[in-house]
Amino acid sequence: MATFQTDYYEVLGVLPTATADEIRNRYRFLVLAFHPDRFSRNSEHHALAEQQIKRVNEAYRILADTATRAQFDATRRSALPAGDLAKGSRSSALYAQTLQEMAQAVQRARRLEQELAASHEQIDALRRAHDTLEQQLRRQQRMWEQERQSLQTTQQTLTSQLEQLTRERFEVERSLQQQVERLQARARRLAQEVERKERTIERLKSAKQEWEQSSQSRLALLEQQVQRLRDDLATRDGQLATVRSDHISLQSQIQRETNRARTSSQQYASALHASETEAARLQLELDALEAGQQRNRQVQRLWQIAAAIGLANTLILLALALQRLSGG
Repeated sequence: MATFQTDYYEVLGVLPTATADEIRNRYRFLVLAFHPDRFSRNSEHHALAEQQIKRVNEAYRILADTATRAQFDATRRSALPAGDLAKGSRSSALYAQTLQEMAQAVQRARRLEQELAASHEQIDALRRAHDTLEQQLRRQQRMWEQERQSLQTTQQTLTSQLEQLTRERFEVERSLQQQVERLQARARRLAQEVERKERTIERLKSAKQEWEQSSQSRLALLEQQVQRLRDDLATRDGQLATVRSDHISLQSQIQRETNRARTSSQQYASALHASETEAARLQLELDALEAGQQRNRQVQRLWQIAAAIGLANTLILLALALQRLSGG
């Protein structure tokens, strides 16, 4: 594809975001509106129509194919700034509307040209008839002198018809001129509307900048709050580490106390076993003493002593265990 020189979207009068169906429909409309056969009566208009239809065909050839359109879009974006792209979109929409109005004006002008051509044909026919009558008048002037008045009347009638057709032609030209002036006024109004929209866009940009500044202020405030929350979290993490350290120390102390209690229990069990052994031995002695009736009082006394000894030993072991628990 050639370098970027012509905006084919403007040639077809469509937006750069137009779909393939919109491009196809616009192409068909422009081909019908600017077909050279419709301007065959006027060589200048015919040449302009041929030039326009070539531009339309070239634009449709580029934009109808997906690959060539993508390549053209890339070339167009690299060649035009972002502001020019937005202006191109607005001018494409304006161009599309102007093309439609021009096509309608061309259709009306063609109808008027046809009517004017018919009027010219009538005038030519009348002129030819007038020339024929004049020739006949010159040849038969002597013979048809009595009919001169009739021929003059016919000539005046034809002249009045010619003047009427001329006036009608002037009226048509004035009507076309008025239509052109209305189109120009509408174009000026559209330009004013574009300027108003551009001013609106500038105001929106200013509002956007103010909003971004306020958003940055709110973001800085939120960052400060987040930093304070992080500091509080670090402080609480330190406190939690301290509590965990105290918990570990307490678990260690509980483990030591448990070991000491287990040792004391073992010692108490050993002492209790020794007391039971001693009590069994004393019970045997008591049984032996009971065998002798005469030594009944002595046996009872010995049993009481043994019981007192066993109770004393039990109390001693309990005291030792309590002392270890309280002392540890």
